[in-house]
Parts: sequence; C-alpha cells; structure tokens
Amino acid sequence: MSLYRSSFHGLLLIALILPLPAWSGQPWLAPHLQDHPLVGQRWSHHDSLGDDGADLIDDLRRADFLLLGEVHGNPDHHRLQLTLVEAMTDRKPALVFEIFDLEDQPAIDAYRAEGGRDADGLAERAGVMGRQWPWDEYRALVQHALNHGLPIIAGNLSGSAALAVAREGFQVLDEALADLGLDAPLPDEALSTLTRRILDAHCGYLPETRAAGMVNAQRARDAYMARRMAAVAGRPAILIAGSGHVRLDHGVPLYLHRQAPERTVLSLAFVEVREEAASMADYASATPQVHHWVWFTPRLRITDPCDDFREQLERMRSG
Repeated sequence: MSLYRSSFHGLLLIALILPLPAWSGQPWLAPHLQDHPLVGQRWSHHDSLGDDGADLIDDLRRADFLLLGEVHGNPDHHRLQLTLVEAMTDRKPALVFEIFDLEDQPAIDAYRAEGGRDADGLAERAGVMGRQWPWDEYRALVQHALNHGLPIIAGNLSGSAALAVAREGFQVLDEALADLGLDAPLPDEALSTLTRRILDAHCGYLPETRAAGMVNAQRARDAYMARRMAAVAGRPAILIAGSGHVRLDHGVPLYLHRQAPERTVLSLAFVEVREEAASMADYASATPQVHHWVWFTPRLRITDPCDDFREQLERMRSG
C-alpha cells in the first residue's frame, strides 16, 4: 500500500544534507540545537537522492495520500508543511486537519459558503481557538487553503468522543468497525509500540490498566482521520497532524491501507533532533517501517516534557 509496493529489502538508506535556508531562503525558527549535525538533513527510504529536493517533490506528487507529521507548535514544522503543500497546490489537494474535530465541519462549510476567506474567522467559527492547539502556527496553512479554494476537512474525533472510546470501547462509534478498519487488531509489535508510546507520553502517571483504553482512543482517532482522507475523490488528500499519527506501523497509514488499499500513501515526519543523538541510527523514526521520509529540524523546547507535566500537576495540587 505504500508509495513503493516492492519490498524495502536491499534498499540503501541514505540521507540528503539540505538545510532549510538552501531550500526556502529562510532561517530556522525553533531556537534550540540549530547547530546540531543532523539539522536540515532528510532521511529517505530511497536508494538514491538528487541534490535539490526534486525526489521528495516527485514522491509527494505521486501520492494519493500525503501525511505530514509535526511536533505541534514547532514553527519550522508548520512552515515546511506549508512549503510542501504549496508544491502540491496545482493538484488542488484537500487538506485534512487534526486540529479540527469532525463536529467542526458544518461550521467550516457554512463559513466558506458565506464567502468567508479569513483563517482567523474560520477558526473562530469552528471554535478551535478555545482548544489547546497553537493556532498561530496553523493559521498560514488554513489561509493558504482559503486563498486557493482547497477543501478544508475536519479529521479528528472530539476529546469527548475519544474519552468515550477509552472508557467503553469501539462499540460507542457511529460507523461500522469494518468500514473504519477497526475490526482487526493491531499486529503485536505495533500494539506494543503504541502502548509504550502512550505510557511514555503520560510520564508514568497512567496506570497500565488504563493503557488499553487509551490505545483504543488513539486507534479510533487514526481510523477516523483515514476515513476522512479516503472519502476524498478526484484529488490528493494531505493530512496535517502530529507525527505519531502518520506512522506506518500503527497510525493513519495502517487504516488507509485497510480502507483504500488501491491508493498510494507517503508518510513524512518532521523530527526534532536530540542533543545526545548525532546519528540517524539513533532515531527509530528514520526506518522504513515507520516513515518514508524524515526531515530533521531544531527543537522548540529542550526541557523534559515530563518535568513540565509534573510541575503542572504540583501547581494544580497546591492551587
């Protein structure tokens, strides 16, 4: 189902050194580790790469489904997403956004039907500004879609719907599980990986007895984002979402394979470098089982998110 249907065995996995300024003429925006040796490099599953980004663009333009994974709020990730969307604009792609819940679609459609062409106006109508998304970083992408008449599609389950899945299981969903690709379990290795990632993301505060419910919620989100992409006809669909959602092993691509196996997928993740990890071999995301492309960037933050989480909990307890 991937863009390249043949086996990955025997491919020579190499990287192209291409700093952002060489491609866009602009400096990096995320402040940390800009001088890291991997910043600006791109890893690919290809056995050869050109020197000007053409192979990446060729890949993008051959895909029916393009998934661009971000670290939420990293300005370089969102700017690069916009750059790649611009390279696809002549194909009139539909943009599917994680930041918009399924219930936001009527508001989005009504705003556009009324002639609205301002990204902030659309976000206000949809209610996204009141949620925990860094809207300022998404504004340019939404504005680009409005300027060029591209479909804007709400892709995500709401928080309340995801919580219901976590508590009660898939039976609370409106659609048939087979239509979503949720009727079959995850492969064992993918399930183990997703469970570990969810436990790590909760910094040890999530009891393992609740992990299965959180896994189900994540799977439901991925399946619905895939459903929204698969419903796009006659044009490419581009997903703008967190990098965990664009993973080949347990993310949206898995459900696209189940829902639309005849169509092609390309997964690209923007990955923040780590100070102690100077080799691509140090990054599990730079493997053909996880992504087709990885683009390394500076970091938005260098603090441990779990430290930040613990401080937030302490403030809540003491406040």
